[in-house]
Amino acid sequence: MYAIILSFIAIGSLLVWYFLRHDHGRQLPVESLWIAFGFGILGIIAAGFLEVILFPKTFWVSPQAVSLSGRFFFFLGVGALEETAKFLPLALFIYKKPYFKEHTDGVIYFAICGLTFGLFENILYTMSFGAKVGIARLVITPFLHAATTSILGFYLMSMKLDPAFRKKFVLACIVIPLMHGVYDFGLSSGILQLAVLSLMITLLLTLGLFLYFMEANVLDKAMPVSIASTAHNFCSSCGRPNTDHSIFCEYCGRRL
Repeated sequence: MYAIILSFIAIGSLLVWYFLRHDHGRQLPVESLWIAFGFGILGIIAAGFLEVILFPKTFWVSPQAVSLSGRFFFFLGVGALEETAKFLPLALFIYKKPYFKEHTDGVIYFAICGLTFGLFENILYTMSFGAKVGIARLVITPFLHAATTSILGFYLMSMKLDPAFRKKFVLACIVIPLMHGVYDFGLSSGILQLAVLSLMITLLLTLGLFLYFMEANVLDKAMPVSIASTAHNFCSSCGRPNTDHSIFCEYCGRRL
C-alpha cells in the first residue's frame, strides 16, 4: 500500500518537474508554487466538508439503493463542487498577482493545485479501500484533477490577457465540471459502457492537460511586444527599468 502512495507522489512530482522544465517563460517564484500546493489542500478539505453537509448520507453509505438517475445528478453535483473547491479560491487569490501573467502560469499553478487535491484524494481512497482501488486509481486517474483544474486555469489566464476569451472561460466552467461528474457516475454505475466512457474521459482530459500546456507556450512566445511596452515598464524579477520595452529584461534576461 505504501508503495502505491509513494507512486502517486512520484508521478505528481514528475508532472510538476516536466512543466517547470518545459516552461519557456520566466522562472516562477518558488513560494508561489507552494501557495498553489496549499490551495490544493484547502480545496480537498473544503470539498470533503461540503459534500458531507450538502448531500444526503444515503449516497455515501448505500449508493446502490439510490436510483440510477439519482446517482447521476448526485455525481454531477459532486463534480461541480470539487471543481469549484479546487479552482475558485486559487483564482480569487492569484488573479491580480504580478507573477500571474503568462498563459503557462494559468496551466502550471492550477495544475499543481489540482494535482495536490487528487494526490490526497487518491491516498485517502487507497487507505480506505485497499491496494486494489489504489492501483486502479494509479492507472486510470493520476492526472484527472490536475487536468480539469489546469484547463480552467488556462482559460482564466487567457481571459485576463484578452477579455474576448470570457465566453470560452464561461463555457469551460460548465463543460469541465460536467465531464468530471459524468466520469464519476460512469465508474460507479456498474454499467460497462459507462465505465468505458469514463475511461475515455480521463484519457481525453489527461491528453488535454499536455496539449493546453503546449498551446500556452506557443501563445506566450507569440505575445506581442506592445504588451510588454504598455504593461511592463520594470522587470518583475530584478526590478530594473525596461528601457527597450522588450519582452525580455536587458539586465537579467528573464521574460517580463
